[in-house]
Amino acid sequence: MKFSFKRDHITMKAIPIIITLFIINQISPGQSLIVEKQSGQKQYDIQAIENIRFNLSDSLSRESLSLSTVSGITQIALKTIDSIFFTGSSEINIAIKDSVVRFRTADIDFFSICPITVPDRQVSAIQGSQFITLILNDAVFHREPKIKNRILSGNFPDFLRNMITIKSEFKDLNGILHTVEYDVMPDYLSVGSTDDFCRMPMTPQTAQAIADSFGCILPTRKLVDDIWKHATVHLEPIPYPWSDASITVSRFRDHNRDIEAARIAAGGQLGELIAGIKKDVVICNALKTNPGYVAIYGWHHTTGIPIQPLYTGHFSEYVDYSHGIRLINEIVKIDGTPIRAQDILRDPVMYKLLSDENSPMSQPCYKY
Repeated sequence: MKFSFKRDHITMKAIPIIITLFIINQISPGQSLIVEKQSGQKQYDIQAIENIRFNLSDSLSRESLSLSTVSGITQIALKTIDSIFFTGSSEINIAIKDSVVRFRTADIDFFSICPITVPDRQVSAIQGSQFITLILNDAVFHREPKIKNRILSGNFPDFLRNMITIKSEFKDLNGILHTVEYDVMPDYLSVGSTDDFCRMPMTPQTAQAIADSFGCILPTRKLVDDIWKHATVHLEPIPYPWSDASITVSRFRDHNRDIEAARIAAGGQLGELIAGIKKDVVICNALKTNPGYVAIYGWHHTTGIPIQPLYTGHFSEYVDYSHGIRLINEIVKIDGTPIRAQDILRDPVMYKLLSDENSPMSQPCYKY
């Protein structure tokens, strides 16, 4: 079901996502409520899970029950959950259609609600350093399917699974101020585990395929700037002199190593919203007017000034160490109303909430 969101004769298709988490009873003593500072995301002690119930979300919702366990984060799409119940005090059961998934309560630290659902990282998944060795000498066309398949199978760090909610105020084309809330990955797409990963440059086609699969979009120039403003970890860019090595996997690895050294030196934690470490692959109007090219922007200094202005001069097959992919949940709240970002960007008045360009974006994605 869809309904119309109207303001000053502008009609947009909005997605009615019902609030999915209701606390029915007060959390009893010993059942803690934890709130992450950087995102405001509520995390509940696992014993409190029996005090909640789930409403069915809109069929387009990708929200998930996110369980932080001893083996990593497990996410289950809310719309697939029939019921949750305990077996004594030692086991929690989640009924999903015709099956029941069981967890030992001792193995779960807390749970939260995540705005998207992504695949779990398998215990057998290879580490980031192993993947780098695997693709070290691959040409771009050979390594891209491997990158896509690893990420789509869930082989990326847990700290990317908890998105950060950003709340800003922007004006539409008519100058009317709106509250805009959107969920963003705290860091750039990587392959591997939290202990052994590499931020992975990739073509925009690969990035778009992953974004589509996860129910996400790539950022606009305006959102890249806004993410930088809200970041809690600002690092100075680490550029290398350009050479033929800039497009090699070994340079991807070296750049990731240097970023990690800088992050640790600055006291930044994995999972905090970080900025200044990569140029973003972005979406813009040139994707339609100048197809076959990649749009890059950003790599902000700690002063907030970007090294890279919006640039669309590289063929889409061009990938170098400085490129990064940050995903944004495609469901954006405008004044509390959930709307697809693609619909906002196409709207002749509301597009200004997500874009600083001079016209709506009729193609807010890369073709692949």
